[in-house]
Amino acid sequence: MNTIQSRYRRPAAPLALLLGLLLFGWVSPSAEAQGAAAAELEPVRFTSVPDIFNWNIANPQPGWEEALDWFFTRLKEEGPDFTLNAGDIMDARWWDDPEQVRRKTEEYWGGFNERWAAHDITLYLAPGDHEYGDDGGLARGDIARAFAAEFTRQMGMPTNGPAGHVGRTFYARHGGLLIITLDTFEDAGPRFAYTVGEEQLEWMDAVLTEHADAAFVIVQGHLPIVGPVRSQNSSASMLKDGTDSALWALMVEHGVDVYLAGEHHRITATYRDGIWQVVHGALWGTQTDLNYMRGVVDGGTMTLELLEFDVEYSGGYLGDHPHRGERNRPRENVSLTEETRENGPRVTGTLVLTQDDDGDAQTTEATGHFEWE
Repeated sequence: MNTIQSRYRRPAAPLALLLGLLLFGWVSPSAEAQGAAAAELEPVRFTSVPDIFNWNIANPQPGWEEALDWFFTRLKEEGPDFTLNAGDIMDARWWDDPEQVRRKTEEYWGGFNERWAAHDITLYLAPGDHEYGDDGGLARGDIARAFAAEFTRQMGMPTNGPAGHVGRTFYARHGGLLIITLDTFEDAGPRFAYTVGEEQLEWMDAVLTEHADAAFVIVQGHLPIVGPVRSQNSSASMLKDGTDSALWALMVEHGVDVYLAGEHHRITATYRDGIWQVVHGALWGTQTDLNYMRGVVDGGTMTLELLEFDVEYSGGYLGDHPHRGERNRPRENVSLTEETRENGPRVTGTLVLTQDDDGDAQTTEATGHFEWE
């Protein structure tokens, strides 16, 4: 069994809070009492599936529905509390004008939202580059801003984030788990930059301080921070400045446990500075080996499992994909392989984090994709 001791603890309570505790005679609970309180919370069960679909997939999509119903049913059963998605839900290369952005996002994003609602799944969605029109959309400030406005208007995410990223940056608290979703794309005028700006960082610092009692913290953003990562069928974008960025320094300072990202359509798990970065996801309609992650927080333990399963494709290519070649598109029919039908997904990585008496997170199991040197 491998054990990694985090070098960073949760930040102390703010000074005002400490003074208040002293003033009213309240006593800070011991580590043992905190552990007992955490154990009384109901387990939190969730899933993660970035980069679904990354193509313009309708609802319903003929030739896809049987496989999608199987998959969404699993997401609901295995992660009944919520599903995380670190971006890239459609291809969305709609670059003509803001009116086209509004019309096409209403068509495809609307169907996407209806699909999750039909399965009664709470979704926490981070914007990916395709939620700004892909790289070509991000290169045009007017188009990227139109996408940003539609994301905020249509996607129904929590609105507790900073003013410039309402509905695209937000947090949610489930029992002892804090989830922060970031927008890894900032308006830089003529184009958008691949970074997290000062407004988001100040907001995030305040949220992490307010929720310093959380047993575990997961942050999700579309772009990976730590490289290298495996990549396939991707522009392979990364966050500017990587582990030298202010975002990484802030996460290290506050003892964030896991950073989830997508973009690269392959699985890479990396441990750095007390943080596990997990990059995963795959292209439905293109790649035959798909993946997702499920997790549970139960008291002072968080377990993450990466799962993979195989599909087959047939028929021609779906047509509504502007600025793409005739064969650079998803296939018409998606079906589960016989192995998948009979045995379901296979677990290809397990990570277990456990709080010690000081509230530090230790890695007590890391297998498969989570194995480390």
